Amino acid sequence: MFDDIFGPKCERDFYDELCTRGPDAFSNFIMVLKSAGYYEIADDLQIKKDNEQVPVYYKMDSDPFIGYCLIIMNQEFDKKKCYREGCQVDAVALKNLFEKLKYDVQIEWNKEGDQMMSILKKFSEKTEFKNVDSCIVYILSHGGQLQNLDYILGTDLERVYKQDIYSMFNNKNCNLLIGKPKIFFFQACRGELLDYGVSKNSCACDANHNTNNQSSPDWVNVSSLKFDKDRIVEMKYPYCSDMFIVHSSLPDHKSWKNHLAGSWLCQDLVSVVSEHYDKYDLATMMTFVNSKQIVRESADGCKQITHFEQVGVTGLLQFKRSKKGATSSKTS
Repeated sequence: MFDDIFGPKCERDFYDELCTRGPDAFSNFIMVLKSAGYYEIADDLQIKKDNEQVPVYYKMDSDPFIGYCLIIMNQEFDKKKCYREGCQVDAVALKNLFEKLKYDVQIEWNKEGDQMMSILKKFSEKTEFKNVDSCIVYILSHGGQLQNLDYILGTDLERVYKQDIYSMFNNKNCNLLIGKPKIFFFQACRGELLDYGVSKNSCACDANHNTNNQSSPDWVNVSSLKFDKDRIVEMKYPYCSDMFIVHSSLPDHKSWKNHLAGSWLCQDLVSVVSEHYDKYDLATMMTFVNSKQIVRESADGCKQITHFEQVGVTGLLQFKRSKKGATSSKTS
């Protein structure tokens, strides 16, 4: 085995492959070496890894699906003035995108607050998660913020708090996804503030950007390892980890959609990920999305920019890696 690691003909093969097998593969291998008494080899490998700073990728090659995707689409509300135009366009675009990425997609339409919670809880308890590498939750609705807590509205205008959603997928409540990426997208306003932008040359917004007369806001006013001499202690995970969260707008701000083309975030996300999913990780692709978002502007001069969060992330998330890239975690 050690010839495979250090032998001159394949010095890089085993080591490189190990670094691509998920965020815990290398640590687990070091643990095995130490438990077998090979402390010097384990230390040499650890030093090698630390010096090279090799990027680690989450494992994303389960078959036939790399994960399950739940989309909740609220279009029709108890108050007619809250009707959300453009949802059908978003639904088709997102379904096509995530199926292209090899997700099993489930779409739920027009759910009240308690129905949303029930659907999310049932989804978080899927036994099939043991067979896949990730999950996606994408919710499109109206939303807002109360006492610094973001919420999404059900069709009955009842609040569903994002923190309650995250809790369903933490490592205690969703242990089949421990160490696996959990990706959340929220297309909804997070408050009432409007972003009119700032010109580079003045404090006033330069309105000479792309405008769209049919845009409207999505808002309604309502791990470490432990060792001792004789045994290995099981690796533990923090309460919450491996979460990627994308909000369509900044805290306290409205977000925007087009009545014909769909939400701004959905349009740009689908465009970028469809083209680059096999070349770049999610965080990098979100910078491409922001480059598109930053030039958008509503008819009355309002702007929008996404808010991307990572909670306890331990690796890069790439939906598909080329065969060449999959054998090495090196970047050129």
